[in-house]
Amino acid sequence: MKIPFFSILLLSFVLSVTLSGQDACAAGKKRFTVVIDAGHGGKDAGATGSTLKLKEKNVNLAVALELGRLLYAEKGVRVIFTRKTDVFIPLDERASIANKEKADLFISIHANAAKARSAFGTETYVVGSSSNENLEVAMRENASILYEDNYKSRYGGFDPNRAESYIMFDMMQSSFQSQSIRLAQFVQKSFVSTCKRSDRSVKQAGFLVLKQTNMPGILVELGYLSNAKEERYLNQEKSRKSLAKAIHKAVMTYKEGYEKKSNVAAYEEEKEKEEKDGEKKTEVKEQSTANEEVASNLDSVYYSIQFCSSKVQKPLKSKDFKSCVPAYEYQENGIYKYMYGKTTSFLEALDIQKKVRNDFSDAFMVVLKENKKLPPSEASLYMK
Repeated sequence: MKIPFFSILLLSFVLSVTLSGQDACAAGKKRFTVVIDAGHGGKDAGATGSTLKLKEKNVNLAVALELGRLLYAEKGVRVIFTRKTDVFIPLDERASIANKEKADLFISIHANAAKARSAFGTETYVVGSSSNENLEVAMRENASILYEDNYKSRYGGFDPNRAESYIMFDMMQSSFQSQSIRLAQFVQKSFVSTCKRSDRSVKQAGFLVLKQTNMPGILVELGYLSNAKEERYLNQEKSRKSLAKAIHKAVMTYKEGYEKKSNVAAYEEEKEKEEKDGEKKTEVKEQSTANEEVASNLDSVYYSIQFCSSKVQKPLKSKDFKSCVPAYEYQENGIYKYMYGKTTSFLEALDIQKKVRNDFSDAFMVVLKENKKLPPSEASLYMK
């Protein structure tokens, strides 16, 4: 009898990786900690294949264990799993594990499904607002909370099947958005170069498991179980190893850059350079003058801080905006979104973001080009 691939991985891997406490760095130097989250599990099977009836939870676990094996062999890397067996773990507990361990990265592994059986390829998500297409994916993955008896109280009344519940993600994007996007880009590029997979790009959507983590995090969709050819691909041991290898390569690329220059060090270095070059910081202008300056003084690409979104239009000097007045607005997918400050300097934008977060802790930086907000994949190119 042929033993399933994920069972073989589990039996061998558990011998080499035990409880997270055993992974502490001997010399007192903090190891680069990666939390690997195999999506679904136990009573939550996730998506089911169209022909072979392959269960997503098994694909996720097999790839997660192989990824962990590869990372565990790397010097200075600490590996933690949210699950190593076929068990059900609530979404908020998965995030809590990563937060408790003060992880450097959170990687949630999934397989996709779609009504269109022709859909194929890999895509990697970061937390954020959902387009109509991505909303379907977020709803399906967030539906895991329906297996929890008290999900309404645990998630503040969040209903994964109601589009209205996802409005909050417009103003609750991760503070680690740029780092998450960078990792997601590495993963997608690695899938193409290592596995010859079709690149469905980096996207953002309202995933609860990412929203609750306090570190850079991504959700990877390995392929489409609803596509018969993709299902056969994901059922092969060779394919699963190749996918794990691709993610491993991306993590190590990210880790290398992380160690060379931390965000703080990069900020201070660029700030010092600007000061030496004689560049002066400018104060954030009020709405009435800022719009005029955008046309005459600002380049086509500039930064701003989004701090609020609403289904109902608000006055630009609303008392709800606190210190962020006057604000200015734009519409996206029928939602009014409010921003504060405009600048062409990334460093100055960081200062504005810090100020805004005194009143709105979930405020985040956005990049606009010719008065249009760029998607995460393009915006990340300017967040350096």
